[in-house]
Amino acid sequence: MWPVHRERFLGDSPVVFDERVIVNAPGFAEDSGQVPIELDASALEVSDEPITNIVAWVDLNPIPQLFSYSPMSHGLAKLSLNIRLEQASAVRVAVKQGGTWYVGGTYIEAEGGGCTTPGIATADNDWENTFGELQGRLFANDAEQRLRVRLSHPMDSGLIPSQPAFYVQSFELLDQQGQQVATLDIEASVSANPTLGLHMRPSPGGYVIGAKDNNGNRFAIGLQP
Repeated sequence: MWPVHRERFLGDSPVVFDERVIVNAPGFAEDSGQVPIELDASALEVSDEPITNIVAWVDLNPIPQLFSYSPMSHGLAKLSLNIRLEQASAVRVAVKQGGTWYVGGTYIEAEGGGCTTPGIATADNDWENTFGELQGRLFANDAEQRLRVRLSHPMDSGLIPSQPAFYVQSFELLDQQGQQVATLDIEASVSANPTLGLHMRPSPGGYVIGAKDNNGNRFAIGLQP
């Protein structure tokens, strides 16, 4: 699938496979609906050239793309989230810097079915009572602020019969002045109740995180140091 996804997600820009783009994940997915992955491409940030976009996908998922992240002024090239796996597959992350895509990845074994079986969120009879709850914490040090955010949402992919697509499409981060400083677009291959770990440059007043889904619902939370 590499030639197909390279053209789809990376276009005609030069591509370099680079060990500085580190993707950490379990070797085997115990739960194919909730597979944690972590990206760390901070070694690329020693260059003065800004990172303009980060794209991730699963080669063999029916919905391959996981996210497209624009770090903009405050985002760092480190993030984590949980994903779905339909079957054992390579997971790839591409980081665009100075017109070149730097690519890393890993391979995860899985029993599969994570994209086409009902998730825990909709199997729980009480999920509607917690729908839209956005929880988060901010952990700060001198070098960065790490944001941990969880949104209660079923993230229905639309691949299950009689279950229409209903998923979160995007997150945005605003500084204390209300200026947009980073954006993250996600797809339905992200797990139910998406949980994000984002590493940001320090903002004295913290951040406001907003999200919206494909039905027009909007959610927001403010996090302070």
